[in-house]
Amino acid sequence: MKTLTRVLACSAVLTLAVGTMFAQNSRAIRPSMATAPHNSSSQVRHQELKPPVNCKKIAGNFGASGDLYDATNGYFVSGINNGFNAQKQDIAVPFTPKANSTIIQAKLPLQYYGFGFNGAVVAIYSDASGLPGSALTGATRVPQNFQNFGNGCCDLAVAWFKNGVQLTGGTQYWLVGTTNTKTMDSINTWDFSWNDAPANFAFQQDDGGWILITQSEGVAGPAYGVYGTTP
Repeated sequence: MKTLTRVLACSAVLTLAVGTMFAQNSRAIRPSMATAPHNSSSQVRHQELKPPVNCKKIAGNFGASGDLYDATNGYFVSGINNGFNAQKQDIAVPFTPKANSTIIQAKLPLQYYGFGFNGAVVAIYSDASGLPGSALTGATRVPQNFQNFGNGCCDLAVAWFKNGVQLTGGTQYWLVGTTNTKTMDSINTWDFSWNDAPANFAFQQDDGGWILITQSEGVAGPAYGVYGTTP
């Protein structure tokens, strides 16, 4: 168990899973390399690369087939009653549609960390001055039964928004992984992008307020895909 911290004015520490280890990383810490093995050759599901029928990718950063994401590193998406660290942690990734869009589906590599309910909340949030605002109407789902963290790539959690979520082109939104009363004892990982590329994203712990991680800090961003239709 390794703990890497840097003193911050806000004193917040970003919690992530690294292989089978637990680490706490502050905003400027570069995550440790993973130790869990890749088993992607037996886990690849090529259909996960395809958007729903009549839809296209609106935003996302998945890699090629068989290497969609880094299955050996992930940030915790956890509920306050989980039996591992008793900490609620939410993760959010920003995205901006180029044109007006109707979001039908979101995909993200959530994996089960072995504690509590096997599932999490996936939602699309509005933007509030560069941080996640609130969940949009009809944009919250609870996918579940994720594969175990450490079992490799490439299963994905899928959130279907059956009535579609209307987004405005050129406006920033957030794809959020969080928990609710049903999942408050769960702990899952939202795995890194396939190449661990630094990215903008945000996190909050115990509902203490969102903290932005910027690409310039060199911290790997979570993998995701958002799919829908455009005019």
